[in-house]
Amino acid sequence: MALRLSIVTPERPVLETDVDSVEAPGSEGEFGVLPGHEPFLAPLGAGELRYTDSSGSHSVRITGGFAEVTGERVTVLADAVEQG
Repeated sequence: MALRLSIVTPERPVLETDVDSVEAPGSEGEFGVLPGHEPFLAPLGAGELRYTDSSGSHSVRITGGFAEVTGERVTVLADAVEQG
């Protein structure tokens, strides 16, 4: 079972892919999401959002926003994204 990760900024969609896990910089500290996670909505701080998929680990830098998590999807509404 995979998670669908969507990262969107006010200007454009940045990423839409299936992942195994996500680690995000929450405003109250980092949090991780695996498939089947309980739904929640969290404010994000500036930092590195990391995710793993079948090809390995990846990261993007975000400058705040919100994350909506369901059992099968993580949607990140970011103020800005910098891909490394």
